[in-house]
Amino acid sequence: MNAEFIYQPISGQYDEKSFDLDTVWKSLNWCWVKFTTDDLDEWVGSFRGVPVKTAIAENIKQVAVLTGDCIYILDIEKREILFYEPQTQFRDLISVPSKDKFLVADYYQIGLIDKDFQFHAIKTNFDMDYIEFKDYNGDRLNIAIDKMPDYNRVDGYVDTKNWIIVTE
Repeated sequence: MNAEFIYQPISGQYDEKSFDLDTVWKSLNWCWVKFTTDDLDEWVGSFRGVPVKTAIAENIKQVAVLTGDCIYILDIEKREILFYEPQTQFRDLISVPSKDKFLVADYYQIGLIDKDFQFHAIKTNFDMDYIEFKDYNGDRLNIAIDKMPDYNRVDGYVDTKNWIIVTE
């Protein structure tokens, strides 16, 4: 399974499906994602907003597409939206190592999107800003944040076994 942002494809190059937003609050920008299923079936979806990130939860056959306008969660095989949140505050996105959930960050917090598409923030004993997901080291997601109140840029990690955030 794969999902990657691409430039606007040539008409007819792929099967295409448009995922527009049913709101007046949407930008004029569009982006395109090429999906590849486990059966190597390729198709392209067009989404409102500038491209930010994609993530795949392979064990539940879902893909999340984060744009500047919205977060979309789709069934990659059925080519259907399962959930979307227009005017989202989410700024980063990644799937968890168990490949059955998505981890997201907005401006000030990190949390999970559960199977019912509800956001659950991971509690911390400090405030943070400008959260950036990096890469995994086993079950630890390396992150960089501005730690408040001094706005010091620090590295840390999200422990995806115990759901805690640790800074160095």
